[in-house]
Amino acid sequence: MGVIASAHKISKTFGIQKLFQDITFSVEDQQKIGLIGPNGAGKSTMLQILAGRMDPDKGDVSFAKNLSVGYLE
Repeated sequence: MGVIASAHKISKTFGIQKLFQDITFSVEDQQKIGLIGPNGAGKSTMLQILAGRMDPDKGDVSFAKNLSVGYLE
């Protein structure tokens, strides 16, 4: 199994509200993941960052070559 997506120390803030800070993770091929949390915790924001629709305030997101990422609202 290889890593197909990874995030390194990503952070996102809206105004004075810090949604998340210095989050690091990776997703491997064939791995299934879930994203859970209370309203306003940044779940949709995280997915938009992963889909390339929004940039993190800091940190890096990378994907395996030839990986196609989709986002359905």
